[in-house]
Amino acid sequence: MALLQRDQIKQVVLESLQSVADLPANPEASDFSAFNDFQKHVFLSNLKGKINALPYYMNSGAESYLAYYDISLTPDSTDDWPTVGDCIDWIKENQRVVYL
Repeated sequence: MALLQRDQIKQVVLESLQSVADLPANPEASDFSAFNDFQKHVFLSNLKGKINALPYYMNSGAESYLAYYDISLTPDSTDDWPTVGDCIDWIKENQRVVYL
């Protein structure tokens, strides 16, 4: 099973962040303290959708749509991540593959 690499996850996280905020110069060092509940919801919804929409990459590097990546999020998931970098690392460690 091929899991997403940190750079792939970072790209998805930053794209999801852009749906609610401008990205600072060093986005991995920024936190979620300025986000209100609606912004957190939009960010987490975008993040979940974008992760789920990625094609599954087989060990050979080929893409497959017989499985997909998933992460378990709650409405207060951002409270568990001191920074955006922590969010990226958490996803890397907690991603799972769901088979169709």
